[in-house]
Amino acid sequence: MPDYDVLCIGNAIVDIIAQCDEEFLETNGIIKGAMNLIDTQRAELLYSRMGPAIEASGGSAGNTAA
Repeated sequence: MPDYDVLCIGNAIVDIIAQCDEEFLETNGIIKGAMNLIDTQRAELLYSRMGPAIEASGGSAGNTAA
């Protein structure tokens, strides 16, 4: 397999995957089916309100390099 030198520039994004009901989305102002960019303060609030979750690295540069 050949080696390549690759440079990817982009924003690191973390995808959070968790189960919730419609009420949780409405209560927390989350738009279903859309990317919801949030800051640290909002993330801490949502984590305190939600159940277990899976975190996965994302972002177009990271996904392309992978």
